[in-house]
Amino acid sequence: MSNWDALADTYKCPGCSGNLFYDTSTRKLSCKFCGSSYNPDVLEALDVFSRVEAESDAKTDDPRHEIVCSSCGAVVITDENTSSSICCFCGSPALAARRLTKEFKPDYILPFKVTKDEAKSKFIEWASTNKYIPDDFTSEENINKLTGLYVPFWLVDCKCEAEFYGTGYVPQNDNLAVFALERRLTFYLSRVPFDGSRKISNRLMAAVEPFDYSEMVEYRDSYLPGFYAERYDQTPLELSENVSNRTKRYAEEAVKLMSCSEYEEVKFSTGYSNATDFKHSYALLPVWFMNYKYEGVNYGFAINGQTGEACGDLPFSKRKRRMALSRVILLRLVLPLLLLLLLTLAPVITPFVLSGEALKRLGNFYQLTGVVMMAGIFLMLFVIGAFIKRWIYISNISQNPIDPPPKVEQYYDGTKKPIIKKKDKFVSVMKRIKE
Repeated sequence: MSNWDALADTYKCPGCSGNLFYDTSTRKLSCKFCGSSYNPDVLEALDVFSRVEAESDAKTDDPRHEIVCSSCGAVVITDENTSSSICCFCGSPALAARRLTKEFKPDYILPFKVTKDEAKSKFIEWASTNKYIPDDFTSEENINKLTGLYVPFWLVDCKCEAEFYGTGYVPQNDNLAVFALERRLTFYLSRVPFDGSRKISNRLMAAVEPFDYSEMVEYRDSYLPGFYAERYDQTPLELSENVSNRTKRYAEEAVKLMSCSEYEEVKFSTGYSNATDFKHSYALLPVWFMNYKYEGVNYGFAINGQTGEACGDLPFSKRKRRMALSRVILLRLVLPLLLLLLLTLAPVITPFVLSGEALKRLGNFYQLTGVVMMAGIFLMLFVIGAFIKRWIYISNISQNPIDPPPKVEQYYDGTKKPIIKKKDKFVSVMKRIKE
């Protein structure tokens, strides 16, 4: 293979031959040199772009690949799963379309809608929810690390069959009627997404869902310039455990949603579910990514490149936490306890401070000495308890909770009629426990 066989060329402007970039706001390929813009599908149809040669069958133990930038001649380093790169030197998109050929070519792609500036704003808004983050977490240098990435997803369709046994409760005045429940349900799920890249956090990808599939189009290389893209390195078969766990959770949600609406509360004790008739498609979905390393720990952050949904792990500054704890110690423990201690000991200290005449004027104050001291002790205990609660809160706060995947309603296939069989048996009446 010659040195130029590895050339990764980007799409060229038909008017001036300059590099084209995909513009998320106009959803077209734009030329920064002459200002022209083109519809990706039109350019694809005209076949005006150079095609990268078919992927070589040569094997190598080195997972890295060198691709020459056609704009400035620099060498772009990518790993074996990277299918689109941006030149680190001139910013030109260097497209490695060969990585998406044959079985790695997606069926669909969902173009980016959220621009990098919008992603930055989302990031700052999200990060501001925690005042204990490190000082440089929202710095310009760190925010500029946000990278647009097309993530490989398997969109899974399947038939779910579920059988559950449990207890349902119906309110009756101050009582609860208790029923034994038996449910059998057959329903269908459509396009449940599972990310096919090992290096990308499944938790993050589940948290940025859902995507609006109505804007998904057939895959075109022309949507890639200016963004990174990963090809899958996990097949649907390798993801079978993830698929099984998620469909089981959806099965229980569907049973409660579709056949238990008459009950105030439902508790299932036993049950099983089974998913069959699997179908899948392969799609690239848009996500803005950023990784932040703090004190040896990597924190991941992601924004849905279509909807702007943000999620991730927030780091916390130990210095800021120590300062916050110091303030809590001073303002919520030391000062209140000193004041309460003075109040509690006032009856004992007063005779040593005031003259006899002054003490007479206090009258019945000393008759309340015991009450005052007991009240002071109880208030001190309350202050200590409030301090401990606040201490625990500040000590534990380090990350935002990451949202779970969407509920079953998001992927329920309403075009296919479900089959519902239910059997309810009255058991007893129990007294409602008032909260």
